This record gives sequence, structure tokens and C-alpha cells, in this order.
Amino acid sequence: MQAAQAKLLADQKAKADAEATEKLQAEEETRQLRLAEEALEAKLLADAKAKADAEALQAKLAADALAKAASAPKDDTAKAIDDLTQSIENSVKNQKDLLSQFNTTVANKQRDLNDLKEENDLSEKGIYKEPKPFKSVAAENSQLEALKAQLADANRIQKDEIAKLTNLYNERLKKFPNKNDALNKAYLDKINQLKAAQLKMESDSAVLLSNLERIKAETEIEKKRRIKRAAYENDQGRYAQDVAALKRIKETTKISSTPLTASDFDFGEDQSNMQIIKNIKNSDSGYYLIIAVHNSVEKRDQFLTKAVAAGRSDVNFFYNVTTSKYYIYYEKFEGLSEATKALEAKGTKPYNGKMAIVKVEN
Repeated sequence: MQAAQAKLLADQKAKADAEATEKLQAEEETRQLRLAEEALEAKLLADAKAKADAEALQAKLAADALAKAASAPKDDTAKAIDDLTQSIENSVKNQKDLLSQFNTTVANKQRDLNDLKEENDLSEKGIYKEPKPFKSVAAENSQLEALKAQLADANRIQKDEIAKLTNLYNERLKKFPNKNDALNKAYLDKINQLKAAQLKMESDSAVLLSNLERIKAETEIEKKRRIKRAAYENDQGRYAQDVAALKRIKETTKISSTPLTASDFDFGEDQSNMQIIKNIKNSDSGYYLIIAVHNSVEKRDQFLTKAVAAGRSDVNFFYNVTTSKYYIYYEKFEGLSEATKALEAKGTKPYNGKMAIVKVEN
């Protein structure tokens, strides 16, 4: 006996140690994942800064070239080029601001996705993580769509303006065909710089849009995972409560001092004989002799209590999630003939008045 107890304690300790180890491993995996994400984010920021510095240097060189050529006499076309160039440069700031906002929004979406995925992963390992505070997805999506439209318009307008600037340059080149002319060279360098910047702007926008679509798709997958997990946990939670309720009723209900009659029982919904129901969790397939069907816990427990009080201590029930109904029974058979014989021999017990055969197929 002592050896059996010692083995039981050892098994319990081994199980607890294994669960603790698994929990530590899951937490370490989560920490490593977070560190990898932070490292990637830092690298992306560093790369973005390096690109921005290179663009700033290129812009400064072009501006210096234009400033150097500014002392030369200006014809009407040159003045028009200067005005349009200034207008384009002013709108570049608006483009960059919009792209920055869009980038921040996409990054926030990615973080939300990462948090949701982490929550799901930990939940599947039995580790609880506090959900993030609720925020209006509809409002966020509305702002995002408005931002996408503004950025698309800004890119389209900027592209048209650069095309106009190129046409003005070509007009001046016809009047002053010397490409080595200081202004012509400065204008061509500026146009090439603006075109390159615009191409990069469009490329960055396309990458962000692609990432956004990917994030949307992956977020839907994670939402379905969470819903499925919640449904599973709700089912398991309800089943545990059902088992506990039945145990409590059987342990606390005494045999009635006065015989109960059929009128004391609420049988719930009338059942047709030989109906088939499928996919009943926590129950085996077979033929059940159903004595009552209720759709509320209160009425279910009242019937169970009276059945136990009438001497039926082996009473049980299962839950049909499709109809949200409780099926109460005390006998189950593998074959139809056995169930039919039992139904025919049900006798006059007060709880058997509405007995019917129900086949469960899982």
C-alpha cells in the first residue's frame, strides 16, 4: 500500500515537473520570438535611416547645383522650371508625411497581429495572456482607407507634375541645346533625382499595401483560431460545470419520504421515438433511453433532483450543442434491439412516462 502511494506521489511530482518545464519552455520560446521581432524592427529602422540619409545627400547635391547655376541669367522657361520644381519639392514633404503615417499604421497592424498570434499560441499551451484593450476596428479601417486614397492621389499628382517638369526641360533644351549648360545640367540632375524619389515612393507604397493585405489575411486566420479556441474552452467549461452539478445533486438529494408520481415531473419537450442526433461531445455513440429533454439548466436540475429522489441514482444527461438542449437518460445500449426491449419493459416508474429511444452518432 505504501509502495503504491509512493509511486502515485512520484508520478504526480513527475507530471508537475513536466508541466512546469513545458511552461518554462513556452515562455522562453515567446521571449525569443519577441527578441527576434525587436531585432528585425531595429534593422528595418536602421536601413530606413540609411536610405533617408542617402536621399538627403543626393537632394543637397542637386540643390547645390541649382544654387550654383542660379546666378546665370534666367529665361522664361527656366523660371517656369524653377517654380514647378519648388512646387514639387513642397509636395514631396506631404507625400513623405502620408507614407510615414501609412507605415506607422501598417506597423501597428503587424503588432496587433503578433499579439493576437502570441495570445493564441500561449492559450494552446495553457498559458493565459491578458488580451489587449478593445479598439474600434471599423474606425481604424476607415482611417486607413482614407490614408490609402490620399497617398494614391499624392503619388498620381506628383507623377504628373514631374512629367510636366520634364516637358519644360525638353522645351528649354530646344532653345538652349547645349546639355553642358549649367542650368540644363542642374535641371536634368534634379529631374532624375525627383523621378528616382517618386519611383521609390511608389515602390514603398506598393510594399506597404502588399504587407497590409498579408496582415489582413493572417489576422483573419488568427481571429478564427481565437474563436475556435474560445468555443472549445466554453464547451469544456460548460461540461465541467455539468459534471459538477450532477455530482452535487446525487450527493445532496435524499430519497423522497413520499412516493413521487408522474405529475411531479416536468418532462420538457415531447420526443419522437428513434430520432438521430450527431456530434455529441463527451458522449459515446449508441442508443439512449431518453426520459426528459430540457433547454434550461434550472429545469434540467429540477428533473434530475426528482429522479434521484425517486430512487434513480444512475441518472445522467448529455448536451446537444446544435439545439442547446439537455437529454436526460439512465440507460444506453449498443444495439437497437436491446434498446427496444428495454423501452418495452420500462414499467410504471414515474420518471419513465415520456421515454423514447434516441440514437447518437459521433
